Amino acid sequence: MDQIGDAGAQRIGSAERNLAIGQLQQHYQAGRLTPEEYEDRSVRASRAVTWAEITPLFADLPEPRPGPVRVNLVAPEQPSQGLVPLSDRARETIMAMTPLVALILFFTTHTWLWFLAIPLVGIVLYGADGNHKRRRR
Repeated sequence: MDQIGDAGAQRIGSAERNLAIGQLQQHYQAGRLTPEEYEDRSVRASRAVTWAEITPLFADLPEPRPGPVRVNLVAPEQPSQGLVPLSDRARETIMAMTPLVALILFFTTHTWLWFLAIPLVGIVLYGADGNHKRRRR
């Protein structure tokens, strides 16, 4: 992780707050902070919105201490060359046909397990989050 110079106004997220609290806990366990100091600094770290609010909590402490980091965002994976993405209309047609096919298979085989195919096909077509919109590339 590369350090960024003078990025105190940079906003932080839950991961950075949790890191700061974890590092404060290390200092507490090493005896550098009293229980009251640890509690006060942990609460302030949990409420911090920017690095400028986190940095003073470690001003009188040695490493480890958190600091602004450069985040390299990863581009979403492109579909492999062998798979052709389905259109929204194809997904809707497959999803609409699945209960009918499950019903026919139920009467043919006399087992209700075919109805489990309905949510499974939905997960395969739309993903576990149920997002019916196409994902942006």
